[in-house]
Amino acid sequence: MGLLIRGGDVVTTEGVFRADVYADDDGIIRQVGRDLEPASSSDRVVDAGGQLVLPGAIDPHTHVALPFMGTVSCDDWFDATAAGCVGGTTTIFDFVIGSRGERPLETLEAWMAKAEGKAVSDYAYHMAVIEWNDDVEREIPEVVARGIPSFKAFTAYKGALMLEDEELFKAMRAIAAAGGILTIHAVNGAVLNALAEAFAAEGRLGTDVHHLCQPPESEGEATHRAIRLAGLAGLPLYVVHVTCDAALKEIQEANKRGQEVYCETCIQYLLLDDSLYSLPDFEGAKYVASPPLRKPSDQEALWQGIARRTVHTLGTDHAPFHFETQKVMGKDDFRKIPNGMPGVEERLSLLYTYGVETGRITLPQLVEVCCTAPARIFGIDDRKGAIRPGADADIVLYDPHWEGTFSVKTQRSTTDYNCYEGWKRKGRPTQVFVRGRQVVRDSAFCGEPGFGRHLARKPRRR
Repeated sequence: MGLLIRGGDVVTTEGVFRADVYADDDGIIRQVGRDLEPASSSDRVVDAGGQLVLPGAIDPHTHVALPFMGTVSCDDWFDATAAGCVGGTTTIFDFVIGSRGERPLETLEAWMAKAEGKAVSDYAYHMAVIEWNDDVEREIPEVVARGIPSFKAFTAYKGALMLEDEELFKAMRAIAAAGGILTIHAVNGAVLNALAEAFAAEGRLGTDVHHLCQPPESEGEATHRAIRLAGLAGLPLYVVHVTCDAALKEIQEANKRGQEVYCETCIQYLLLDDSLYSLPDFEGAKYVASPPLRKPSDQEALWQGIARRTVHTLGTDHAPFHFETQKVMGKDDFRKIPNGMPGVEERLSLLYTYGVETGRITLPQLVEVCCTAPARIFGIDDRKGAIRPGADADIVLYDPHWEGTFSVKTQRSTTDYNCYEGWKRKGRPTQVFVRGRQVVRDSAFCGEPGFGRHLARKPRRR
């Protein structure tokens, strides 16, 4: 059964225009134009009048069922992808992060098993490199051959995830040789550890010092260092969850030099600031993530970056932990609070409400950072990220006239709080399709676990 969506306003990175969209029985878009007709009497016809027709959004940065800091993020693959679909996200990129001593391919098998039979929407992976040895070096080309040409490294979390500079540079050279791209968590780990220890020695263990351990300068320095090492290695670099002007400027300068460096920020860094860490009654723990929230001036720099297209993508770093049973692990010591926040469900509507509706950005810019650019950078633009003939029918009908609020009471994610509780919301997805299959109907989830599939990708370049 084919799918015909009629009379909506299709949004691309170039503009907005009235058109119909037809997808065939295989869930592939075949036509975009005016006055289209069904190919057969069995085709389904959906009226999109008065609504925006968006490409299914892509979240390039999630952590589903992630073992971290003595616990596991609370959304499994069914819950995370269902929440994403309700919010208009039809593809997620998750990070394969194992433990030291595990081989990358061994860890990958475990991650693939987590998603199998549960994912509602399509998904892809970035492979983390958390140590450097002969096994890791040997398996990098094999990981690429498995359809995963994007990797992840950390300059923080010493003794667990962090690579020293020599290890990082060797990994960069190997990834470049295999045709990959490196995503990097860029915060100076030595600064983080030293400041955390100093605050602890003073007896300052509350959430109000969390952000002080990772000042913007530590993010700017690590970003600068990673960019220069990637340049020496001849490697494309993608800096994840950029929070501040100090890091953004390093990326902008690299782009001016002609170096291939991409900037990702996350929705929370556009809207939430570090004053939340001083909330009473441990409420600040809800917002503990790394890197931390920053100042309003940093938010402004990031908004301008989206408008000027020097911020290339918008993710979420979706890593939800229950406040009552997981965040509370660090009630007496901020260093033990599981780092992470939910967001995969709220991202698109937040960006529309507080970006498009306020005039900060345009609809085409929303589609660029949430849909088209992630697909292009990570090699799925032949299938995802745009409404065009030949692409998967990942389609979101968005009602821009609906008004409501964000709340834990109405969210699909399993976490026990919402970072935007009570915030005004303008518009919401009403109908969502993944490869032509409806997964959201009348803003309610209706998908099936196991429909989502892994998106194998080709090497980026050699």
